[in-house]
Amino acid sequence: MRYNAALERDFRFINLDQRGSGLSYHPFAPGEVVTIDSMVEDVHQFVLQLLGAYGQDSLILVGHSWGSVLGLEMVKRYPWLVRCYIGLGQVVSMRAALRLRRYWGQQSLGSRLGAIVSKESGAADVVLMLDELLSRGGVAMLFGSLGRIMTYLRSPCYNWSRLLNHVKGVAQSRARLDTELEQVDFSGQTSFGAPVYFISGKYDRHLPGSLVERFADGLKSAHGFIRFDRSGHCPQWDEPERFAATVKALCV
Repeated sequence: MRYNAALERDFRFINLDQRGSGLSYHPFAPGEVVTIDSMVEDVHQFVLQLLGAYGQDSLILVGHSWGSVLGLEMVKRYPWLVRCYIGLGQVVSMRAALRLRRYWGQQSLGSRLGAIVSKESGAADVVLMLDELLSRGGVAMLFGSLGRIMTYLRSPCYNWSRLLNHVKGVAQSRARLDTELEQVDFSGQTSFGAPVYFISGKYDRHLPGSLVERFADGLKSAHGFIRFDRSGHCPQWDEPERFAATVKALCV
């Protein structure tokens, strides 16, 4: 929690590495069920265990990027377990996001790179991340991103072997889930049983904030949309002080 350490004075943070990823890495078995539904159920069971362990009836849930699919699905399916939800780089309609990415890519990067960013892939992530960093401040931001990787390596929880497992976990999850992810669409949802808040970075090329803002504006239940003007796809790390203040304002 180096980048959001200030929040630990007011909240107990518990990070979930999804099945087969991060510190939970294991090679998926050929017949292992790995779907969005199975991942949401993993989160559900984990939440139930946490609430039981800490004697609570609900918690604050935060989801980022792909994790925002699982987070918003949790709010849809089990709203009574969620005090409020905060989506960072929220997925609303993946198809709509990919269309915008293709248009932007062709206009800004040319047809070849535009075709790459119009689909979910590791190559697309690299192109989008580099553009975000350069748009936000060039080489200085690029070195800042490398600093995040060094933070992993200095952590007592990670080493080179575990960092390699992190990469392997991402690769095997993408192989199982990217096709299903491209079908995700929350745009028809008009209300949730718990308050939902969305934070988008101005320079987020992965999941454009315009889609999230339009979605939030159409909700009839408690909601909010906040744009971070100096952030890309990771506002919680790009503007940690503002993120901490925003979470406290929403949740305390």
